[in-house]
Amino acid sequence: MNNSIFTDVGRQQVQQSYMDLHSLQNIRRSSIDDKALGLRQVAEQFESMFIQMMLKSMRSANDVFAKDNPLNSFESNYYRDMYDNQLSLSLSGQGIGLADALYRQLKQNYLSAGETDSDNKKTQYIENLQSFPVKHISGAVSNHIPQRIKDTGLINDINSPGDFIRVMTPYAKKAAKNLGVDYRVLVAQSALETGWGEHIIRDKYGKQSFNLFNIKADKSWQGPAVNVSTIEYVNGIAERENARFRRYSSIEDSFVDYQKFLSQPRYKKALDVKHNPEMFVKALHQAGYATDPDYSQKINQILQHKFKL
Repeated sequence: MNNSIFTDVGRQQVQQSYMDLHSLQNIRRSSIDDKALGLRQVAEQFESMFIQMMLKSMRSANDVFAKDNPLNSFESNYYRDMYDNQLSLSLSGQGIGLADALYRQLKQNYLSAGETDSDNKKTQYIENLQSFPVKHISGAVSNHIPQRIKDTGLINDINSPGDFIRVMTPYAKKAAKNLGVDYRVLVAQSALETGWGEHIIRDKYGKQSFNLFNIKADKSWQGPAVNVSTIEYVNGIAERENARFRRYSSIEDSFVDYQKFLSQPRYKKALDVKHNPEMFVKALHQAGYATDPDYSQKINQILQHKFKL
């Protein structure tokens, strides 16, 4: 599972290759459906170019020390440059902040007022999430959920935890009834996995995966999947890796597959204590659902401070 609320906040979540000659065409294609996403990708492309130039300059500064180095060769320099090119893509949008600043400037000039207002709400909410621990999350509850969310199950317009809860509750109640658990546990877990819907996994074209529980596409999975960069914990240390995650066609499909996923023998102990939300979450964690050492604690914090359980 993806174990961080804030993994790849607002970003494409796809491990790109610098050898992909179609990246600009992909940006053009995705911007047709989502202008904000297109602008974000343009900003990250520019930041990638800037980082690449910076790395090249840093390497050049050390060339004087490489003259008598027996490991210095055309071949080693060639592969070093390949690594730097890929590194520039991996770092773009994740650390130096240039993409974020450029994106904010671009959206003011190229997005309509309605699009800008919506995006500003999401940006501000993400900043609030990053500034406070989970127990302080109390995002404003929207009084109106766009009709197209109710009709089609799209989640692009979720702007607060309140919106997320309202959209997910009907699906969570149906799945929870079949599992025999409290529906609020499913809402809290999906909220943790997706950062209240702000960073659900998307493919390289920005298309929604609807994977609300970040279930990986293991050998038993026969459906479509999305390859993304994610964070896993090894011996308590966070490490980034590439992984395949399941892809669904709707919110309902995600909840249905979650029920099937928990039918595995490894989660039997969790289902044995399903009537106790806190114990259920802990048993789910102990069974290996997630590698984050604080996974169950984070979910229980949401349950306590958002649902008063």
